[in-house]
Amino acid sequence: MNNKTNSQKGFLISLEAIIAILMFSIVLLSISFPKQESFSDLIIIQQENDLLRVWSKNSINENEMIQDAKLFFDNFQIQIDNKKILIGKECNKNAISSETILLDEKLIERKIRIIVYTNC
Repeated sequence: MNNKTNSQKGFLISLEAIIAILMFSIVLLSISFPKQESFSDLIIIQQENDLLRVWSKNSINENEMIQDAKLFFDNFQIQIDNKKILIGKECNKNAISSETILLDEKLIERKIRIIVYTNC
């Protein structure tokens, strides 16, 4: 009889261990990890930031900004304050954006954003 109670205790401990492992697995599976940026996305972000730096040194000229961005990107949008300039086609599911606030010659704040559409 003593052996039977010991084996029942062992079974209960094993059952509790299995339940604990299952619960731990469920918790791990439910945690969402942040999306890893791909190398090409990081290159696009760097190019956007480089363009914004160049544009911050020069006076804001829309035509030059468009020509500069065309050297790097096919499908993009430049927003100057609330004016939108779209080049190529817009596809909202894959977009990378960078923005900055500049001061022009008259010390007026100008918000510039560049949005690059990838995998269109």
